Amino acid sequence: MVLLEEAAAWYVRMENAPDAALRRAFDTWLATSEAHARAYDQVRSAHNQTIALAREPALLALRHEAVARAMLGRPRRRFGSRPIAAAIVLLAAAPLAAWSVAFWLPRHSAPRFEETFRTGVGQQADVTLPDGSKVRLDTATRLRVSFGAKERRVKLDGQGWFEVAPSDRPFVIDAGDRELNAGAGKFDVRTDPGLVRAFADSGRLSVVTGSSSIALGNGKLLTVRGDEASIRRLDDPVSFTGWRNGLLQFNDVSLAAAVGELNRYRRKPIRVADAEAADLRISGSFRTTETPAFVDALRRGFPVVVKQDDPASVVIASR
Repeated sequence: MVLLEEAAAWYVRMENAPDAALRRAFDTWLATSEAHARAYDQVRSAHNQTIALAREPALLALRHEAVARAMLGRPRRRFGSRPIAAAIVLLAAAPLAAWSVAFWLPRHSAPRFEETFRTGVGQQADVTLPDGSKVRLDTATRLRVSFGAKERRVKLDGQGWFEVAPSDRPFVIDAGDRELNAGAGKFDVRTDPGLVRAFADSGRLSVVTGSSSIALGNGKLLTVRGDEASIRRLDDPVSFTGWRNGLLQFNDVSLAAAVGELNRYRRKPIRVADAEAADLRISGSFRTTETPAFVDALRRGFPVVVKQDDPASVVIASR
């Protein structure tokens, strides 16, 4: 083990842009003994095997789980070269364990996987699921994942952009009180109290409502409220999907609705003081993080008074 530790330390040094003097020292160490060369090859092989396994869906899911937990405020640990070298040593000393992971993953492609991912107010996160599907979560969103041998199921509270991977197992999205059945494709799904909306960018998406099933074509937005469902084409999908790039686009909506959308990304909401101001119509594009630009647009172009004691406290009233 001591020789492996020494070889791992050399591997880390040589990976970090060694200068000429360090390279000469390494060549001398390597030529000293055939055992040195064998140990170094073993460490390098373990490192390459780690890279090969890194994109396996199950391991990706575990990495994203760690990211999701970190987003909830857990302290981060900092690692230097010594722990990295130690990790390489562990892999080099146990090649059978690493091989067993690679052997197990493709043959058990549908193990039970259950996890919950969350974003806070103003946060977004990317999640890779065990089947290779990807989901981008918007602000204040929760995604509960339950994958089994026969079905892939998630429950969404909030908004998510789904890139569903092909599979012989159904992919079911529980959104509000509705069940959406998704084929391979890209979909934007959002839940609000009493309201479910879903946009199909590509692929097949259907929802059961009442005694019938509604299939959603590409470029169409499905809106379900209670027992009523409607489908319409989105001429400008950015108005629904722009959040992925931090963009809110309003096309002749009430000021109250525009403020409501912006408030989803704010810990301290903007307040509209009266009905006259709330009923004003507004169009334009704004960044979710740029409240000052939104407030300035109101000051310049609308008959309102903006009261702002500090950047976090905004009240809009009719003039």
